[in-house]
Amino acid sequence: MNKRPILYLQTDGRWKAEPYRVPGENSTIGSSGCGPTAAAMLIETLTGKAFTPVDACKWSIEHGYKALKQGTYYSYFKPQFEAFGIKCDMLNWTNTYGKPDHTNHAKALAMLQEGYYLIALMNKGLWTSSGHFVVVWWADNKIHINDPASTRKVRTEGDPGTFRSQVKYYWWVDARAYNQQKEAEEDVTHEEWMQHWYELRKSLQDNDSSAYSEEARKWAQEVGLITGNGTEIDGEPNCMWEDVLTREQFATVLYRFAKIIGKA
Repeated sequence: MNKRPILYLQTDGRWKAEPYRVPGENSTIGSSGCGPTAAAMLIETLTGKAFTPVDACKWSIEHGYKALKQGTYYSYFKPQFEAFGIKCDMLNWTNTYGKPDHTNHAKALAMLQEGYYLIALMNKGLWTSSGHFVVVWWADNKIHINDPASTRKVRTEGDPGTFRSQVKYYWWVDARAYNQQKEAEEDVTHEEWMQHWYELRKSLQDNDSSAYSEEARKWAQEVGLITGNGTEIDGEPNCMWEDVLTREQFATVLYRFAKIIGKA
């Protein structure tokens, strides 16, 4: 199962009016930035570093991938991802618009199930009146879409047949290592997690402590608030000074203190 990619919207008020243009046009991220916005979602997801649509559009402009009075050149994606050490390429140059049974769709689905993410160029229909890039990912045995321009369910988890009919081209983004690592993390059982937690705590369960607390620790032991766990380290009760304090332990300490001052 692929991990849900970060969702960015080109229509976000933080940047929708920001320029995404070359001389001779007046376009913005909101009107024409779907391609870089799709790339930004996956780059930030895979690297863990902030990379917004503003950053991606800036990179596209600086490297000559904004098309005059259109959107983003198809050649943008591969070098944009390569700049972050991520493999990306076009599936092939076969136009599948209006061809829901084309073999490209089966190839794309197989790649999703292997752990890749996809970027799809949608043609005229539900997603666009001309051309529009979306992110495609796989989870729970179904296709999901991060649409840079919409969160409507019909466009993010709609009819697969409609989607296949309106896809023009696919680009793949190799996220297999990322998704396999995440899947392995999710496969950890409760018992395994608890065992790991106990192992981590072992280093805290001794008499190590900071000098600033020496007086308080000595007093707490003398009056019986803290008695240790019943074992000894170097001849001293093991008080596990740096270990976590449970509510049960906290209640016990409060009760002992209340008894000392005659309130219990």
